[in-house]
Amino acid sequence: MRKNSIPLFIGVIISLIAIWLVNDYLLVDQCRDSGGSFDYSTAECLLENGDVKASELGPYIMAIYFFMGLFISLFVSFSIRKTFNIAQ
Repeated sequence: MRKNSIPLFIGVIISLIAIWLVNDYLLVDQCRDSGGSFDYSTAECLLENGDVKASELGPYIMAIYFFMGLFISLFVSFSIRKTFNIAQ
């Protein structure tokens, strides 16, 4: 593995972890707080009365995750390169 690709790899791993945590906070925790159970296979919140609760961010969630992952991975990658003075 080249020396330049290590910071980018670390940035991608950290951005995936951040997306996972934000997903749990935005979708899963809000579903459980409203008294439902989150179905991971369909990504839907099933309430106790049988209704399906949809998130307000539903249509935009993939774009949010994409840009969040992009910005976090680039920020972490550039920060590691600056901290350890790795030449590009």
